[in-house]
Amino acid sequence: MDIREKFIETIGNLGESIGLNRTVCQIYALLYINPEPLSPAEIGRTLGVSKGNISINIKKLEEWNAVKKVWKKGYTRSFYTANADIEGIIFEKLKTGLTKRNRLLIETIIEMKKSIKTTDKKVKKYYSTRLLQIESLLKQSELFTKNIDILRSFLKKK
Repeated sequence: MDIREKFIETIGNLGESIGLNRTVCQIYALLYINPEPLSPAEIGRTLGVSKGNISINIKKLEEWNAVKKVWKKGYTRSFYTANADIEGIIFEKLKTGLTKRNRLLIETIIEMKKSIKTTDKKVKKYYSTRLLQIESLLKQSELFTKNIDILRSFLKKK
């Protein structure tokens, strides 16, 4: 296995281990390690993945600003290259993911509070206490999310 194959495999495994789509990570890794832009057909041949699968996953990478479409003179088809700012992509994905999950958790807590229907004061207090603990954690997560850019700039200075 050459260095390029090992890199692609490693990034695919790493991404999958943190809940990302393996193919998305492999496409990014291939484009990142490749010195020249690649077409979806070239990406598919290299990774052994269908053009349809490549197309769907490239769209996802474009949404994350992880890849960009480039044109080569003399070609009508699209080519893609990786955004080399891995740190920026990771921080933005983390920020987006936390924001989405925080919003979902807020909605869930609101619904849970509305659905506490018991006359047993001890049980009601227990549920309320637990929800307050989750809300406290949620506030910390929101604070972290709002300040993630500051954290990133601090880490860059080191």
